[in-house]
Amino acid sequence: MHGIMKKGQLVVLAILAAMLFPAVCSANAADVTQVRFSGNAEQTRIVIETREEFDYRWFSLAQNGLRLVLDMPVVNWQFSGTPSPVMSGSGEGYGAVKRYRFGQYSPTTSRLVFDLTEAMDVEKDFFLKPAKAGAPYRLVLDLRKTDPITFAAEAGFQKPFIPRALKGNATTTEIHYAGVPSRKKYTGLRRDRKVIVIDAGHGGKDPGTVGKRQREKNVNLRAAKALKKRLEKSGHYLVRLTRSSDIYVPLVDRVRFARTQEADLLISLHSDAARNTRARGASVYTRIEWAGKRTKKEIMQGDRSIIGVDIASARPGVDDILLNLSQRQTQNESAIFAEILTLKLARVGPMLPNSHRDKNLFVLLAPDVPSVLIEMGFLSNKSDEANLSSDRYIRKLMGAVGESVDTYFKQTARLHASR
Repeated sequence: MHGIMKKGQLVVLAILAAMLFPAVCSANAADVTQVRFSGNAEQTRIVIETREEFDYRWFSLAQNGLRLVLDMPVVNWQFSGTPSPVMSGSGEGYGAVKRYRFGQYSPTTSRLVFDLTEAMDVEKDFFLKPAKAGAPYRLVLDLRKTDPITFAAEAGFQKPFIPRALKGNATTTEIHYAGVPSRKKYTGLRRDRKVIVIDAGHGGKDPGTVGKRQREKNVNLRAAKALKKRLEKSGHYLVRLTRSSDIYVPLVDRVRFARTQEADLLISLHSDAARNTRARGASVYTRIEWAGKRTKKEIMQGDRSIIGVDIASARPGVDDILLNLSQRQTQNESAIFAEILTLKLARVGPMLPNSHRDKNLFVLLAPDVPSVLIEMGFLSNKSDEANLSSDRYIRKLMGAVGESVDTYFKQTARLHASR
């Protein structure tokens, strides 16, 4: 069975299965006697008690809710408290499992479906033999919280489950088919150093804001080179510039460059202007939430991969899920960096009120690169223009940005380690 089915299709299939394949209560079928849980939302253990060992496979689904599906040969659902086997039913979950459902799915297959509250990976799955005479066998699934993007990338129906009895000499390894055929996963070109792309706004035929003494394109480039020098001095980063001279680079090429470099961060540097010449101070912009539609249409034309998964060849429906999840995660990471930036920049110079702002800016639209745009000050303001004309002030300002980058990666490293 290929592709992800819609919820209505699954309901129809379930009804047809119940009509065409009534539950088999047979002495030849294994009895499932209990489903129980332990742990929490970060790590959950599922234990399925049965009177004998059987073949199984599991896979996950990401559309219409997060689910873990367990297929096995036809079994008798003989739970304690029920006088006779039941055809189907459901129960309350625990930890990362909200609820579970069970029943017969096809003439050869019974199915358990676990509705998940979090994206979870099956870290281990195994059978435990009875601890003593009369005790049950236990099928154990250990779940651990995972990245929702990875969960979506690996979700989907897999090859049909065929019990060993129908496969002749098939091995248990062939039956315990869990997950998907291996895909290229994002490992990066180099994980020892973070890649930072610095975008000097405007350039060439596009001067940007023009002040009394300065042109924005020149201020932005000076700042970009100062930030590059600051970051490279630490030895922790590979720094790339979208432009290193006075040339014009289209906006879409700037974003695509960050993606092809597998950037861990994109920082776009600009200088502001306003009719009110008293307006002054720096500000930081991140992508507004509803700007995502532009991303798929324009940014993804050249490279339709997310974390190394080609969304063009993904299962139907998964491409949108991957894109949405990636955008959401990237937006959260961008916001974290922006909050750090506003605090550090405020120690160097004036800031606009509500200095962290959201806007539909093209350079922020990469779905998988955390991105911010920094307006360093107003060239329309005499004091700000004087600051932005000073190499000393530019170095101090970019020093604050460099400190923010250091803090951001330390903070995200701790966050990932805690997970």
